[in-house]
Amino acid sequence: MKPFFLFPLVSALLLASCAPQQAPQKPKALPQGAPLVGDSSVVTPRGTIPQDAIKMKVVLLVPLSGESAPIGNSMMDAAGLALYDTYSSTPAENIHTQIVLIPKDTGNTPIESARAAKEALEQGADLVIGPLFSQSVTAVAPIAKAHGVSMITFSNNKAVAGNGAYVFGFLPEQQVERMAEFAFLHNYPRVAVLAPNDAYGAKVKDTLKELYTRKGGQVSPAELYAPSSANIDAAVARLAASYTNTPDERRFQAIFLADSGYQLKTIIDSMKRNNIDLKKVKLLGTGLWDSDEISKISEMNGAWFSSSPPQDYQNFARRFTTAYGYKPARLSSLAYDAVALVATLAMPMATPGRISDAQLTNAQGYISPANGLFRFKPDGTADRRLAVLEISPSGFNVIEQAEKKF
Repeated sequence: MKPFFLFPLVSALLLASCAPQQAPQKPKALPQGAPLVGDSSVVTPRGTIPQDAIKMKVVLLVPLSGESAPIGNSMMDAAGLALYDTYSSTPAENIHTQIVLIPKDTGNTPIESARAAKEALEQGADLVIGPLFSQSVTAVAPIAKAHGVSMITFSNNKAVAGNGAYVFGFLPEQQVERMAEFAFLHNYPRVAVLAPNDAYGAKVKDTLKELYTRKGGQVSPAELYAPSSANIDAAVARLAASYTNTPDERRFQAIFLADSGYQLKTIIDSMKRNNIDLKKVKLLGTGLWDSDEISKISEMNGAWFSSSPPQDYQNFARRFTTAYGYKPARLSSLAYDAVALVATLAMPMATPGRISDAQLTNAQGYISPANGLFRFKPDGTADRRLAVLEISPSGFNVIEQAEKKF
C-alpha cells in the first residue's frame, strides 16, 4: 500500500450528489500562498520544488460556470490545496517532476467539456483529471484517447470506465454491496427497497437483489417512485401494505432507502403517516447519507449506511475550511485525492514522461488522504474499502471499520 504523503494530513457520501449548492464564500489565501485561479490559469504550488524539476501538465476539467459552479470551484480549490500539501511535505531531493495544473471550465454540457479538453490537450496536457458528469466523460474520452492521454474522472458511473478512462467517483454498486453484506451478516436477511425511478435507483435495487439472492436472502417489495411527494407517498403506502399483509416470520426487517436530503425527509414523513414503525424496521443506505443534515433527522437515529472512513474526510474538511474560509462540497474530496495521487506518482519521475496505466492500477492500492484505501482496477473502476456507519444525534459512529489492505 502506498500512502500519498509523508505526513498525516487528511481523509465519505458521498455522495455524491451533483446537485447545485450555495455559492461558496470568497476563500482566504492559502498559507504561503498556492494561488487561486480561474479558467485557463496555471496553478503552481510554492514549496521546495527544485528549479530544474521537469514540468508535467495536468488539465483539471470542472464546472466553473453554470448551476454546478459552486461544486466545481470547491473542487478546484481542493486541487490547489492538494498540490500545496503534497509538495510542501516532500523533501526537495525527492522532487524531480512538478505538476502544472491547468483548470478548464466545462460548464454544464458535454460539448463544453469536449471543447475544454481538446484545448488543453492541444496545449500539451499529459493527463486529464475530470470531468464531473458521465455524459461529459463520454464526450471527452475519445479526445483523450486520440492524444494517448489517460483520464481520472469524477463520475460514479462504471459504464464510462475503460480505454484509458478511470472512474474515481463513489460507485453506488460498491456502497450497496458493503451495506448489504454487513446487514445480512447481522441478521437482516429480508429487506425492502424504496428508491427513485432513475438510473441510481435501478442500480441500488439490482445490486441488492443480486447479492441477497446469492446469499439466500429476500428483497421484497422493491418500490420505485418519481420525485414528487404524491408518488413517494404512494410507494410508501404500498410498502406499508406489504408489511402488514405478510406473516410475521416473512416480513421485511429492513428498508434500503436510495435517496438523501429533502427527499429523504419526505420519505420519513410519509412512513410516519403510513404507520411504519421505525423501531421495528432498520433503515439502510449508502454514502448519499454522508451529510451533516442527515444526522439532524431524529427518525434516522440508529440507521446504517456505508461510506468512506469519516475521520479522513473530516480532517480534509477542517484543513480546507481553515485554508479557504468555507466548507467544501463533498465531491471536492475526490479532486483533492486525485491531484494528490497524480503529484505523488509524478514527483519521483526523473525523465520526461507520463504516468502509466501500470502505476495507476497498482494492485496494492493507495491510501488517499480524504477517502481512504482504493485501487484502480484494469477495467477502469475504482475499488474502495468502505466503513459502515450508524447515525446518532451527535453525528456518525463507525460500527465496522474499512479494511486497511486489499
